[in-house]
Amino acid sequence: MKKIYAIIITASFAAMPMLTTSCVDEVTVGDAFLDKAKGEDVNQDLIFSKKVYTEYLLWQCYEGLYCPFKNCYSLNAGVMESLSDIMHSELGWDDVGREFYTGHLSAANANPGWVQSRFAFISQGGIQNMSNQSKRSIWNCVRDCELLIDNVDQVPDMTNDEKARFKAEAKVILASKYLDGIRHFGALPIVDHAFKGEDQMESGRATLEETVAFAVNLIDEAVAEPNLPWNLTDTEIATWEGRVTKASALGLKAKLLNYVASPIFNSDKPYCTADPQDAVEARQVWYGNYDAQRWQAVVDACEEFFKMNSANGNYYQLITSADNTEEGYRLAFRKAYRSRNNREALLSIHDRVYMKEWDQCPANVWHSGAIAATLDWMEMFPWANGKNYDGQKYYNQKPAQVDIFENRDPRLYESMLVQKKDYKYQMYGPSNPVQLWEGGEFIVTGSTGWNCRPHGFATYKYVLDLGSDDQGGQGIIDDEPVQFAYMRLAELYLIYAEALAETGKLTEAIQQLNIVRARVGLPDIAAANPELSLTSNKDNLIKEIMRERACELGFEFESRFHDMNRRKMAADFVKPLRGMKIYRIDDAGNRVERKWNPDTEPFPTKFEYVPYAISEKTGNARFVWSHPEAWSNKWFLAPLPPDEINKNYGLTQNPGWN
Repeated sequence: MKKIYAIIITASFAAMPMLTTSCVDEVTVGDAFLDKAKGEDVNQDLIFSKKVYTEYLLWQCYEGLYCPFKNCYSLNAGVMESLSDIMHSELGWDDVGREFYTGHLSAANANPGWVQSRFAFISQGGIQNMSNQSKRSIWNCVRDCELLIDNVDQVPDMTNDEKARFKAEAKVILASKYLDGIRHFGALPIVDHAFKGEDQMESGRATLEETVAFAVNLIDEAVAEPNLPWNLTDTEIATWEGRVTKASALGLKAKLLNYVASPIFNSDKPYCTADPQDAVEARQVWYGNYDAQRWQAVVDACEEFFKMNSANGNYYQLITSADNTEEGYRLAFRKAYRSRNNREALLSIHDRVYMKEWDQCPANVWHSGAIAATLDWMEMFPWANGKNYDGQKYYNQKPAQVDIFENRDPRLYESMLVQKKDYKYQMYGPSNPVQLWEGGEFIVTGSTGWNCRPHGFATYKYVLDLGSDDQGGQGIIDDEPVQFAYMRLAELYLIYAEALAETGKLTEAIQQLNIVRARVGLPDIAAANPELSLTSNKDNLIKEIMRERACELGFEFESRFHDMNRRKMAADFVKPLRGMKIYRIDDAGNRVERKWNPDTEPFPTKFEYVPYAISEKTGNARFVWSHPEAWSNKWFLAPLPPDEINKNYGLTQNPGWN
């Protein structure tokens, strides 16, 4: 197995102004880090001289967990989900619009400066510039985890049990960084040892099989560690909520195996045949064959989780509604993906306490249109009776015979604002009802100028009403601490469903799919959509699982974007995305252009729904919409930086990138 050795020790941790942890939000350290004496560098001996110092390093490992809403991972304020079909960016100056939508991204411009190709393979300035945190690479966190694993045993005031638990946690976090890297680059160099003195990597990429085996082995070692608990106790939650558990490890294992069992890697043909083909020939961007056992490994990982969860009293459960109403279903879904201290989150990120209006991401970029929901996403949500949406037949009617936003999957209303007739509360309460029709007042923080609904719908997920006023926002809905779930139980059910379907167990797959749908009151998917023959048509069932993932997980850790990549959904990348204009219609069937007067007129209930294709005239168009022939499957993975390849330690470029 190929190995590399990277810089692990920086001259001084004091160069970092803040450690933001997954467990305790913010630990400000600055020049006072580790209570070091004046003039004394924070070196390896000092870090591992006391438990409290080593804890700081562990929290720094947690800080390295990926979150799409951290500035160091954003695409110059862009959000990766806006590369999928459920969102579109109108920001204009983010890397999403400047590089991806234009097709200008190249291997040469993918990593330097502020430009970033999805995910930074290396920090600005190279491996020797690890302290540069403006664009966080994979290796920053890898370095910290390996440092802790190699040295925690020497800490004098820690018990052996504590040391074992710290190492297990670091192994799970380390494995998560390899999953992050695999999703963007394929196989990676394997860093399994930390030592001081090197200024660059020494060996190149392992094979994909070796990379996956390395990450899975880390997870298995963590699961086997007796001192890593299945779940946190109530006492631990009060202090360490968000800390890694055995459940975190097994959930991550299933998520990793699910990705690499997918068609991008698990196929008889490479996903891209364009030059250079070095990584293809070296089996670094695919396995070199299709093997159904890779899907069976996903099934086994999911069943291992459920077996252990059962043995631990089914501690992890979906959050459900007590009253089975639309409002109850909405609240249950919101708590599941967003609220702290819930038993659905398997691995979560706590990089802030409250969602504030002017947080750069997602709230601030929401203002600017960087995360604009599309009509394509809206149409993925089924009717409340479980039948797939077919409301297109009501488009362009004056007025529409059916309110297309009434009686829908409750997750729709938690994902985006829509013109639902009894959904009157927009941002601040009864005096500000939703007015998404043309000419309507969409009041956001006292202004009508924000571009947060450029295509007819404003994204609601995570943002909600921008946070309570006493926490720096302007809303009335959100007044509790927020978390971002790297993985939650609902995703595990959907991973299990997909793997069961891929192994031919369609009925069992539908059962897992229905568990997630039932949380929001949706009935059996096969019974509601008999024309799809889901109990016998594998292709249709896989498509429904992908649609269900978009409804349940859309905008969470760019789930839809990665689904489109791993399932090689090229047709969905090149299809022109759409928005919708909504017009008020009077009793005579005419569009009403004047302003609505709430003092003299009832709330409008008659509308015309007019879809349109996003283009240069209506928005920030993507080059493949007008030139689908220009699409290349190279986009399924990101390029690696040529500067690193030119160092000749064995790094190969991904196919199609020159």
